[in-house]
Amino acid sequence: MLDGLLLASILLPMLGALAMGLLAPLGDEAVRRGALAVALATLAASTTLVANYPANGAEAGAFATVVRLSGEGAPIDVRFHVALDGLGLWMFALAPVLLVTSILASWRAIADRTAMFHGMLLLLTGGCLGVFTARDIMLFYVFFEFTLIPLFFLIGIWGSEERRYAAIKFFLFTLAGSLLTFLGLLAIVVWDFRESGGPTMQFSLDALNTGLRSHPLPEHWQTWIFLALFAGFAVKVPLFPLHTWLPLAHVQAPTAGSVFLAGILLKIGTYGFLRFCLPMLPAAAAALMPAMLWLALLGVVYGALVALAQRDIKRLIAYSSVSHMGFCVMGIFALNPLGIQGGVLQMLNHGISTGALFALVGMLYERYHTRRIEDLSGLCRRVPWLAFFMVLFTLSSIGLPGLNGFAGEFLILIGMFQRAFGESASDSTASLKIVSVLAVSGVVLGAWYMLWMVQRVFFGPLREPESGKDAEQGAIADLSWRERWALMPLAALALWIGLYPAYFLNRMAPDLERVSAEAEDVARSRYAPIEYRAERPGLDRRPTEESSWETLTRVD
Repeated sequence: MLDGLLLASILLPMLGALAMGLLAPLGDEAVRRGALAVALATLAASTTLVANYPANGAEAGAFATVVRLSGEGAPIDVRFHVALDGLGLWMFALAPVLLVTSILASWRAIADRTAMFHGMLLLLTGGCLGVFTARDIMLFYVFFEFTLIPLFFLIGIWGSEERRYAAIKFFLFTLAGSLLTFLGLLAIVVWDFRESGGPTMQFSLDALNTGLRSHPLPEHWQTWIFLALFAGFAVKVPLFPLHTWLPLAHVQAPTAGSVFLAGILLKIGTYGFLRFCLPMLPAAAAALMPAMLWLALLGVVYGALVALAQRDIKRLIAYSSVSHMGFCVMGIFALNPLGIQGGVLQMLNHGISTGALFALVGMLYERYHTRRIEDLSGLCRRVPWLAFFMVLFTLSSIGLPGLNGFAGEFLILIGMFQRAFGESASDSTASLKIVSVLAVSGVVLGAWYMLWMVQRVFFGPLREPESGKDAEQGAIADLSWRERWALMPLAALALWIGLYPAYFLNRMAPDLERVSAEAEDVARSRYAPIEYRAERPGLDRRPTEESSWETLTRVD
């Protein structure tokens, strides 16, 4: 039953998108209610799957559905194979939550072509769910590219003044990178086919991972393929200096587009590194680890400094995404259990906090028709509920202990310091000491620009633009119950992760350790001092049932 529920959760929003056309003649309100009903049904299905996911992970994926698309004996074995594992579990869970938030936050803001808008939003959700569950390379790439289309229309039709330029730039950047990624994925398939000597070219991720363990790619080929995959995944993240499309896309996108772009789509890049680069190209991942960590650091510091200079709230949060996603990449390429788990947890945390912040900026813009910081001040007097949620998610974003951002950033920084200063560190990784120390500045700068923005906009003397002149007569209203319900699930998740991160880490740790074990071993053998290697000749490491978080926090 649960296997069929996974397939239903992917297809339901796509079928719901088609239903929007049937509801269009009944009026905008019917379309909104129909979209919300589909979103809640998808959320119920995904929540049921996540609640039943094995607490110790699932090596082959849980709730799998496999349909062979090529004929028996065909030279190419392509399958519709979806399954849920620890790599994509929490992004799969978050997408329907953000769908509900996006629909409720856009309830009154979208009055033009409402059926098409909600149809695109549902299609985008279905594509994202497919990306995080696909276990076939061709299926992954189809979903990977499919997500570009609805977001392109969401930005290009319902965006702000420069929406068409922003949509085209977004589309060209991501399409150009993903084409190189496709060539890299095909190169992996061709190598496995040639070395296995079998009659069938395999596209199954499970089959490829098994095959590459018995006949791994030479390191120089791994490096070239890694760079091809990097082209698409780094643009998606986006890593500095491939980030230039993101601030424009965020500023021009409608609220729902920004929520989904920040909350889910950026994570496809980091997920790609986890799903393909670490398990299939471990030698290249280890060899390029210092370069990836330096790029991540540049993104952390550059994004934070540019955010500090912004006068537009939405643009500030957009550049904060560049900084926070740099932290996610840093954790993944620390290539140790704490760093990787922290990086994946921070993917979830960023989706919650930044998705909520973009929703709040949209609600603020609906009331005052401006996002300029200097136009606003002391708004907590006018909109106390909006101010409350803005402060909550700001503290969540900057990593206040007790909220979700703290656990992820803490694990990432501990993982980086282990990589740079641990017993397996050597002179060849001396530059990583600089990376680990400077990474802390990203936390300080993040608190600076976010708290400064909140202080200027919501506290101090009251200052409102022309649209707020008649606020005394009640023209400027606080958050409605609809808007509060849009934010409450995200607030609950922020508290849950902050107070009990082990629940989330335990379910993804075994799968993360399986896919990263070989890359971690290669990194240790490559960078460890000679005396360390002499003491541990095998440098053998196997995943344990106890997660790294439990090991770190255990008191003997």
